[in-house]
Amino acid sequence: MQHTTSLNSLRQNTFTPLRGRLALSALAAAAVLTLAACGGGGSGSSTASSSGQATTAATYSGAVSGLGSIVVNGVRFSTSDASTTDAESGGAYARAFALGTTVSVTGDVDDNSATATASSITVHGGVRGAVTAVDTTANTLTVAGQTIKVDANTVFEGLNSASLTLAGLKSAVDAANLTVTTADTVYAEVHVVGDAASGFLATRVEQKATIAEGHAVVGKIVTGSLNGTSFGLLLRNGVTVMVGYSAATLRPNGVTLTEGTAVRVVSTTNPATLSNGNTLTATKVIVKRDRAITGRAKVRGAVSAISGTTLTVNDVTVDVSQARFDDGLTLAGLTVGTVLKVEGTFTNGVLVAREVEADSREYDAANGGGVKLYGVVSNATAGTPATFSIQGVTLTLPATGVTLPSDGTYVEVVARLVNGVLTVVRVGNDDNRAQRSFEVYGTTPCATGSSDLMASFTLTLRNGTTTTVDGRTATIELENGVSMTSGQANAQCFVEVKGAVTSTNTVTATRIEVKARTVPTAN
Repeated sequence: MQHTTSLNSLRQNTFTPLRGRLALSALAAAAVLTLAACGGGGSGSSTASSSGQATTAATYSGAVSGLGSIVVNGVRFSTSDASTTDAESGGAYARAFALGTTVSVTGDVDDNSATATASSITVHGGVRGAVTAVDTTANTLTVAGQTIKVDANTVFEGLNSASLTLAGLKSAVDAANLTVTTADTVYAEVHVVGDAASGFLATRVEQKATIAEGHAVVGKIVTGSLNGTSFGLLLRNGVTVMVGYSAATLRPNGVTLTEGTAVRVVSTTNPATLSNGNTLTATKVIVKRDRAITGRAKVRGAVSAISGTTLTVNDVTVDVSQARFDDGLTLAGLTVGTVLKVEGTFTNGVLVAREVEADSREYDAANGGGVKLYGVVSNATAGTPATFSIQGVTLTLPATGVTLPSDGTYVEVVARLVNGVLTVVRVGNDDNRAQRSFEVYGTTPCATGSSDLMASFTLTLRNGTTTTVDGRTATIELENGVSMTSGQANAQCFVEVKGAVTSTNTVTATRIEVKARTVPTAN
């Protein structure tokens, strides 16, 4: 993140000099404090949270199960000032986080409150390509030649944030298969846990209009196959392809491929067309790097091997000899393909487990889990059923037991998926102002530069709903490489806003981070 500490450089971006100068003087002072506070993640040392409780540096690898901050493996991480990386491009991740997205988050965790402050977030991406089959009986879909199972907690999202179900996806695919034109092809990106050997489980299915980035498949480098220019990857049952990577970009930069490592392979070739022994020429090979985690961690994954008290989860070796098994799990009851979460400490490359918990715990709304959303209500609509939006996500109220909240109010929502519909379990709020602080992502016009953000502006969220933001007292920061030169007609900024609802319908921002600025090219 590039801190905006230079008052002169900030003045160049102001459209109204007096207002900009006054506001930016305050911002510059705030930015000095921000710089003093930014030290990045630790290596397992303890610090203190804002509540005074001890925190510990840790890495959580899993799927996003809450927004307004992000919730990963049961912990709510504040994302403000965290570096966010797109594992595929290696650059900044300039999209709103979405439910079910697979991520790795490093930060300082407060176990007592299940909250944390993130210092870095990596978004991993998933299996991407044409959807060629959907089986609503087996609850599976086939994408880029890989067959993936869905369950009650898989999040679906259609084109332009429209609602989507497995049955709806099947209808679209069946219709496309009746035509002979590629224009009707149905594409999707599916965030997954597991691999072809242990079985894939989808955490998020997102329909896409195109796949300009290329096809993508997920798997492990087959032991004994790595030869310096290619490696084997189990694509699906009975089909192992040789991935040619001599001309590919390896991510992260400087990474070394090793056998047994979990990878994501991007290619211009459709992997679904390949047979056993065929070559898949990679344009990128992305290593997830759970194996490279140090210190304390909590990893979500599928069991791929069991040997005594040693498990392989994803591509991580886990020692469970000293672990407590919760939620009815036992070592004897584990099988290959079981999805679970392991919390412990990495020692010499092995995750020494302290606790092993069922994957279902995080989604059990009756016992402290569930999908959790923090933010401002919009599009509250009475009806049968009643609905409203928060964090760009549409929620449905049950027939009884929950009152429809009012537009513009801050709420904290616990929800669960019911037949693919995100259904509210309870709605609450908290008068404690510290608890009401949250983050929200969206786009806003910024033709004149930073001054557009140092005022009241409209933030458009991922599903098209809007929120009013008051940025007059906020610290403004720019992602590295973002220019806020004034006079850029029709420019749009993608921003992260941290703040609180101090009056109905308005988020009073304390911090605004400009993640990207798009300026349309002249015709």
